[in-house]
Amino acid sequence: MPLETIFKFFLYVVVIMVVIGLILHFRSSIIRALDLCGLFPSYCEERSCETIISEETEITPEVLRKYCRLCWSKTGEKDYDKDCICYVVKGKFIPTSFKEENCELLCDREVNSLTFTYDHLFKKVRIECLA
Repeated sequence: MPLETIFKFFLYVVVIMVVIGLILHFRSSIIRALDLCGLFPSYCEERSCETIISEETEITPEVLRKYCRLCWSKTGEKDYDKDCICYVVKGKFIPTSFKEENCELLCDREVNSLTFTYDHLFKKVRIECLA
């Protein structure tokens, strides 16, 4: 009998800890789902997409990597649910080979501007020529 009581107590503690852990992990989703952002604004993240225009003298693979990672960090990592033009980078671009995780270079001609667009369906940042 005494072991049964100890085991029940231990089981209750484990269940309570798991429930508390799940609530803490999914708190922002729970607050959004219950529409409690008015009561707890600090847990509600503003999900907006703003396009930032930037200028570089020359667009090199390092510059491509930089803006690709910046765009991915503000959209893809946060599982943004819409397409978003993150950056328009102005500068001289000469086609080059470029490989980066979560990025796809689609511009194959010399241009003076590139767009960095997050595609929510393919979960990639597309780098395209701007005419």
